[in-house]
Amino acid sequence: MLILDAKLIYLIFMSDHKQTAKFYPPATEEVSMYLGLDKTAGDHAPNVHAQSPVKPGILTVAGLPVAVDEDYGLKDASEREISEHADDLPGQEKATGGKGAAAFKAVKTALPYAGIFAVGLFLYYFFFSGFNFSGLFAQKPKNPTVPKESALSQLQAQQSDAYYAWIKSYYYDVSDSKITDPNGDNSGNGLTNFQKYLLKLNPKAYDTLGLGMADSQALAAGINPLSGGKITDGQKAILDKYIDMEVAMNRMAVYALQNPGRVAGAGIGFSLPLANGAVQSAQAAASQTGADPGIAESSINTDIAGRLEISSLKVNVPIIWTRDIKNFNTDLQTGVVHYPGTALPGEVGTSYISGHSSNFVWAKGSYNQVFAHLGDLADNASFKVTLVGKDGKEIILHYVVTGRKEFAPTDQEQFKNTGESVVALSTCWPVGSTAKRLVVFGTLTQVEK
Repeated sequence: MLILDAKLIYLIFMSDHKQTAKFYPPATEEVSMYLGLDKTAGDHAPNVHAQSPVKPGILTVAGLPVAVDEDYGLKDASEREISEHADDLPGQEKATGGKGAAAFKAVKTALPYAGIFAVGLFLYYFFFSGFNFSGLFAQKPKNPTVPKESALSQLQAQQSDAYYAWIKSYYYDVSDSKITDPNGDNSGNGLTNFQKYLLKLNPKAYDTLGLGMADSQALAAGINPLSGGKITDGQKAILDKYIDMEVAMNRMAVYALQNPGRVAGAGIGFSLPLANGAVQSAQAAASQTGADPGIAESSINTDIAGRLEISSLKVNVPIIWTRDIKNFNTDLQTGVVHYPGTALPGEVGTSYISGHSSNFVWAKGSYNQVFAHLGDLADNASFKVTLVGKDGKEIILHYVVTGRKEFAPTDQEQFKNTGESVVALSTCWPVGSTAKRLVVFGTLTQVEK
């Protein structure tokens, strides 16, 4: 009886505490008699609503609320709790959502193992393979935008009729589109015909006043090519908005290079200064410098950019094989440019490669100061050029710096050949100016195929 009393006290306590009935297994005969569930128990059994209809297996407790059920007429609180918390009971699932809950539990269990596997895979590739993770996040190069070139193109479209009327006034019955081309350079001084139109310069004149310099050089020096005096505010505004003087100097140099009688290679007797002050003879055989006569223009794929690496200056930049000087603006934003008309790297002759030393702060591009420290490249330092052959294989050329010199932009000496395989690295100098060209010469010493 002591045990039964304890069970009854616990049942009543839980009933008062939660105000809900609990679900118990069917009562034994002895318990049923004691609690009055069996009408044969007599007057000794307490009254606990034995008169109420009760579902089989459900033990109701006095004082608990009872609800109506469609099947039995009554529905006690204990049954409602069983229905609401069915998924808390072992071996039972809700009528809906059971499979989803099981799947979520399985995923939750597997997540830590998946994470450990991913970390292990990362460590393996990072430490034990040559996989390049940076390549996953590297963006493909976009077509660069050149602010001055864009502004010039827009203005050119707006003033097209006025431009053609202007340039035709300098020629009699002109029909050649090359002469009237706004992007052409009829005078060879580096300014396009349309830029000369904006500056009111004669499109046929290289040096309007006979100042001993091209009109573009005069402008770069702050001199008005129309008067010989100080550049006007209007001219300065045009230069600032529409004309890149470094590009103009490149165009002028290429024009002079390609002009008949002034082509690179005409002066084979040119002597290149060496680091120790001695002079390298122009008659030195290519074999003595390690030049490979087997490298010819026909074997190099110029549709694929080359690469220039100068480890001491931390320079690693694409070499753009410029085909037309009209493309200098864009090409200089995507790397350093190879002058058309000069030898290709590896050929016997001078391969002329130019890059920016400075640019306007708003100019977009990754290579606006790529040659800003070219003057720090020491004599006897090395650099290398990588090409791609038409067979798809790389050719690596190693060069050693043998000398340097400053030139006027149109000085043909900087292009002359020596009978050796030479790369001339060029930039406007001093930094921030287009007055001169700093050219560093490197001689080929080794070829890797």
